[in-house]
Amino acid sequence: MNKSTLTTTSTVDQLIGAYRSHVLGRMLPAAVMLNFTPALRVISVQPEGTDLCARLANVLMWAYTLTDVTAHWWHTPDQWLQITVTGRAAGGARLRVYCGGPFDACRGLVPLAVNTSEHVSLDELYALACLLREAQQEAHRGLVREREAV
Repeated sequence: MNKSTLTTTSTVDQLIGAYRSHVLGRMLPAAVMLNFTPALRVISVQPEGTDLCARLANVLMWAYTLTDVTAHWWHTPDQWLQITVTGRAAGGARLRVYCGGPFDACRGLVPLAVNTSEHVSLDELYALACLLREAQQEAHRGLVREREAV
């Protein structure tokens, strides 16, 4: 067995251990995608969610368990909003938590031109999640009123 294989396996073991330590005892949204990148020593997590609002809320739940947090959003060329939060777990492991959804689901609340990105604060992401939730609730109330009128 060559040395690089042993090193890679050891790094993967460390990343898996760091992930387990981070989630142990925490109620975090389930991951639909989990990736360990030994060369960069990064753990990537894509939390579950049925729509952009739910996925963003789940990214925020993960983000609030991290330190040294940075975030950015990107309006992709194929009209999606990609949100990435990067930080460190208590043991020092780097975690990247991300989600995305159709850009038009942002309802004009994200001022990004196509194929541009910018750093964003967790407060701004939280505000977006709240505004999207309010819009969903208002749409639901409108449907209820329509049904009652019939």
